[in-house]
Amino acid sequence: MARKFNFDLYRLNIVDLVDLFMPDQSSLIRRDEDLVKIFEVACTPEFDKEQVTSTAKFKWSLRYFSDYNDFIPDRRMLSAVLARSVLEKDGLIVTDDGISEGSSASNPPLASTMIVFFDLNRHLIAVEHSGELSQVSWKDHLEKIFDDVSLSLGKASTIKLEPVPEKHEIIGLFKSFDRITRIKATLRIPNPELTRYTQSLFDDLKASNVREYTQDMKNPGGLSKEENARPFATAVLAQQGYKTGDVQMEGYRNDDFEKVVSGSNASRGAINSLKHFVRGLSANAKAKETKKALSEIAKEIDRIHPLDLQAENE
Repeated sequence: MARKFNFDLYRLNIVDLVDLFMPDQSSLIRRDEDLVKIFEVACTPEFDKEQVTSTAKFKWSLRYFSDYNDFIPDRRMLSAVLARSVLEKDGLIVTDDGISEGSSASNPPLASTMIVFFDLNRHLIAVEHSGELSQVSWKDHLEKIFDDVSLSLGKASTIKLEPVPEKHEIIGLFKSFDRITRIKATLRIPNPELTRYTQSLFDDLKASNVREYTQDMKNPGGLSKEENARPFATAVLAQQGYKTGDVQMEGYRNDDFEKVVSGSNASRGAINSLKHFVRGLSANAKAKETKKALSEIAKEIDRIHPLDLQAENE
C-alpha cells in the first residue's frame, strides 16, 4: 500500500556568534552559497556527534548530500539524510542460565534515519516525520553538527532551526483577543522573506544592526491590533519562524483574562504515495521522477506556509 511522506517544517535562522574578537564581516554567513557549503561539509564523518544517555550510546550523522540545482525553475532544493546509530545499549540479555542485565553493541551499528530537505530560496527546512527519530532530540544534535562545521570553516555565524507554527496559529491567536494586553517574543531578523507587515520592522532592525530582539509590549488598556502597528508585525515575524522560543500573549477574550503560550509545534506537511521514493531519493538523485517529487514537496511547503501572508490571512 502506498504510504504518505510526512514532514515537519522549520525556519532556517542565521545566528551570529557573540565574540568580543568578532572577525570581519566576510566571516559571517550571509550568502546562500555559504549555506550550501555548510550542508555539504556537514555530511562528512568528521562531524558526526556522539550522544551518551544513562542506558545507551548513539552517534548522529549526516550523509548523502544532494544538490538539485535547476531541477525546479526558480527553486533550489538540497537534501541530506540524518541518521542515529545505536553504538551501545543497556538492557536485559538472555544467557544459558537465565536473564540478566547487560550491555550490547553491534558492528556495524544499526541506524534509524530521516531525510531532510533544504528549501534554499525560502530558507525553510522540511524534516521527515519519522516515528522513531521525531520523538528524540534530533534538532539539538543537527544544530551541534552545524555549529562545528561553521567553526571549522572560520565562520562567526551558525544555523539554528525554529518550528514554523501551524497556519494561522500565532496570527489567528493574536486576532482572537478582544483586547490584547501583552505580547512577548524574541525575534530574529528575517532573511529572505519579507511582507508588507514586516518591512518597516526589518528596516528598523537592519539600520540598528540588531539581529535578535526581545519585545515585551504591555498595555492594560489594550495594544493596537492594526496591521501596520508593531504588535501585529511581531506576530507575523513569529508566524514565519523568525523567532527563538515561544510567543507569550495575554489579554481578554469573551470578558475572560487569558495567558497563552504558542509557537513551539511545527507545521506538518503530507504528500501521498511518495514515502518509498523519497526515502531512496538520495541514492538515485537523477531518477526521472525526482523533478516531480521535488515539485510536490515545494508545493506542499508553499501550501502549509504561504509566501503571501496577505493571502494566508484572508
